[in-house]
Amino acid sequence: MVRLTAPILLLASLCLLFLTTPILADTEFDFQNHRYNCQRKSGAIMDAIARHCRKDLHMPTGIARLGESFDGGTNVVSIAAKPACWMDGRVNDQTRVWIPEYWCTRQFWKVCSQGDSRGRGTQIFGGKGCQMFTITDFKKY
Repeated sequence: MVRLTAPILLLASLCLLFLTTPILADTEFDFQNHRYNCQRKSGAIMDAIARHCRKDLHMPTGIARLGESFDGGTNVVSIAAKPACWMDGRVNDQTRVWIPEYWCTRQFWKVCSQGDSRGRGTQIFGGKGCQMFTITDFKKY
């Protein structure tokens, strides 16, 4: 009886892991779908994402916050600290969270894909929930 307990517990743990993993995070297949959807919405946003994420980005810094324009004007893809994180101390001037190119691009693809019909939107990422990825939509009048 004891010999069967360990394999059964191992099998149950693996089943639980496989059943919950897709719920917890997007898979590479999901990210490629986001990429495809974003490309259909706006090639200009895709180009700006590629340019911005190629930089050595840390949050919070001016480079990440200022972003990269995709329309030659004020509309940008940018990463900023969520305001509430400044107030409660999760982020301060000494915080330097590195955002690798791999995650930067994929998270922007998701914002664009799940954003409005033109790819604009905002989503929060990061372990502390402080990375605010934004694709702005300042109207031109």
